[in-house]
Amino acid sequence: MASHLTVAEAIVQHLIDEGVKCVFGLTGDTVLPILDVMYDRKDEIRYITCRLEHGATGMADAYSRVTGEPSCVLLHVGPAISNAVLGTWIAEKDAVPMIVISCNLDTFRLGRNLWHEFNVMEVFREVTKWNDQMREPKDVKRLMRTAFQMATSGQPGPVHLDFPKDLLPQPVEIESSDKSLKGPAKPAYVANRTRPDPEAVERACALLATAKHPVIIAGRGVIWAQAWDELVALAERLGAPVVTTEMGRGAISEDHPLAVGLIGHFGRTTANEALKRADVVLGLGCRFLNVSTINWSLIAEESKIIQVEAEPLEIGRQYSVEVGIAADSGMFLRDALAYCETKNIRDPDGAQHPRGKALAELNDQETARFYDVDLDSVPIKPQLISQAVMEVCDENVIVSCGAGNHTQYAHHMKIRKPYGYLLPAGTGSMAFAFAGGIGAKLAHPDRQVVVAIGDGDFGMMTQELETSVRENIPVVVLVYNDQGYGALRLFQKVQHQGRYLGSDYGQTDLAMLAQAYGAKGERIEQPADLKPALERALNAEVTTVLDIRTDPWQVHYRAEEFKEFHLF
Repeated sequence: MASHLTVAEAIVQHLIDEGVKCVFGLTGDTVLPILDVMYDRKDEIRYITCRLEHGATGMADAYSRVTGEPSCVLLHVGPAISNAVLGTWIAEKDAVPMIVISCNLDTFRLGRNLWHEFNVMEVFREVTKWNDQMREPKDVKRLMRTAFQMATSGQPGPVHLDFPKDLLPQPVEIESSDKSLKGPAKPAYVANRTRPDPEAVERACALLATAKHPVIIAGRGVIWAQAWDELVALAERLGAPVVTTEMGRGAISEDHPLAVGLIGHFGRTTANEALKRADVVLGLGCRFLNVSTINWSLIAEESKIIQVEAEPLEIGRQYSVEVGIAADSGMFLRDALAYCETKNIRDPDGAQHPRGKALAELNDQETARFYDVDLDSVPIKPQLISQAVMEVCDENVIVSCGAGNHTQYAHHMKIRKPYGYLLPAGTGSMAFAFAGGIGAKLAHPDRQVVVAIGDGDFGMMTQELETSVRENIPVVVLVYNDQGYGALRLFQKVQHQGRYLGSDYGQTDLAMLAQAYGAKGERIEQPADLKPALERALNAEVTTVLDIRTDPWQVHYRAEEFKEFHLF
């Protein structure tokens, strides 16, 4: 016996069945049929009205990053699509499983260059893993099922589905035996995780067991596989130091004896030097891109590389590898641990290996060098913000970091728990951090969420203050306010003889702006005021913006190395 759902009802039902708890978007007339269905199911799925589509994509992106589950963005046509492209591209570059649903013009209007018409399929083809359009109502089940499968299998990524508006009210016949749109609310998709070839695992373990200076690079693949326990277990078994990419932060507590820290342009000198000295490098879910390898200068030519990567096309793309393994990082780690146990491969020093102790001493010296400034001076040194977060926030804090001059300082906030650090690593794009913080807090209301953001970055997304207040999603926003695009201003000072143009702008009272949106705001100009203000913000029940007036001419201790920044 058959029953009927409309296409709009089928879409919402499928989202619920897949476990989607929130949909992010900005309304428009083409999406109204779906919103009308969601109105009657508000106890099962929540709709978050955002103030700009880019904000919606940032919230959804972060929600997925800190849960490992696919999120959903619902878009109107035309201008809404263009506003969502950047956020979708950020998700694509960072391999985030996001379901982007757009609602198009009526089918008879498509292809006539009418008002609001936009070639959505061609645009999203460039920034998604998979992209399709429903042409007949009977396709809705197949398309929704495929979308979730594609977003989560292998290397995750955003996918896009387009639904013409006139098809949304159309009926879809559901057979009583068809459980894909009926039954218990649980994920119907199976995220396909590739298991490694046993022979390749054996070769990798043999290389690691005989290495004099093994180093493990933990990338985003460890986070997506939720394999942080296995990572630590293998590192301790081998006595191998662990460095991370920006996307891999949180895969190991940065207080662990074998944790060396972030590598790359914005990383720690100690971590970079450890990687340079490695004779065997195990890359887990990392692509060895230019930022994390400082233009491919961190791995010695004679080093042997083991690359474990879910996307086969990424293996050997940047470096020649000794062993290439197209597999899920978690499955590789589990199989490697089992093999090491079988062959009794175990370093007697384990977590207390002298390698780790020597690197820890160097890291302590580097940390002292980072803080070797007058922390009591005015304007406030950006290093003081890192210190405040470390001393005031708990170990479960999530830091959502923006792009800009402040990023190199925020990287010195230790991350101790999985999902503890968010960054648009693949794009270096502004206008992610604040929306990302909102999405992270929505997913983990029990965790502190701190947004580390520059004034230029925050200025692109301040309208979402209203969203955070209305939806009761309180985050703490730490604005490094150096009154301009600080990184570019420093480049102009060093590389262009102080010929400043385009790097400065007018001053805004961001604390007052926050208050206008119903949030709390404080202007921080004295160093002694920062930590008490942060404590108040963490205890507040509403989003709080700390407008911190920072030194615009503070130079990072790695400034000499940053001179090659423009060679990205």
